[in-house]
Amino acid sequence: MTLEAQLAAGARLVESLAPGAADEQRHAAVIETARTLFPCDAAALLRLEGDTLRPLAVAGLSHDTLGRRFRLADHPRLLAFMERRAPSHLAADCELPDPYDGLIEGHTGQLEVHDCLGCPLYVADHPWGLLTLDALRARTFTASTLAALAAFGRLAAGVLAAGEHMRALAAQAEREHELARVLAHAPAPRPRELLGH
Repeated sequence: MTLEAQLAAGARLVESLAPGAADEQRHAAVIETARTLFPCDAAALLRLEGDTLRPLAVAGLSHDTLGRRFRLADHPRLLAFMERRAPSHLAADCELPDPYDGLIEGHTGQLEVHDCLGCPLYVADHPWGLLTLDALRARTFTASTLAALAAFGRLAAGVLAAGEHMRALAAQAEREHELARVLAHAPAPRPRELLGH
């Protein structure tokens, strides 16, 4: 992939921070950019909620994946990814069950040969979630892929955190605007008399 294509992919991700962009657009931009930079057959962005990962955006996986929840204790592959701070690779001969078996578009049943990458995403030094990439061909991902994914993971986490912060600021501004509107239309207080000696 050319440098120009890589920069264009990164620009699309940053553009998802435009005012008014919905979280869903940002999530889709993370997946789209990841698939551009790291060609793969399936990708998923999952948010950590307690001990469970909830898919926010997927590509190459069936749409009903978005309605699923992946409890880490029940999915050792996802748990293995989340237990490491850096991206990690599970080779084709990994015996851990794949949480996406039966969910890859165009494939049914267990996936026999494929490469898996997992990149935990951290915001303010706390785990935010996980980005997973799956390639149906063995040895698709290399050591240099892991290094590049680590850098992309930091960028993606920054974009996701900035988006959430912008949404929180917009909600706060809306609440303050509503309070100002209520106060502006409230009846003026009646003057009080002061009684005393």
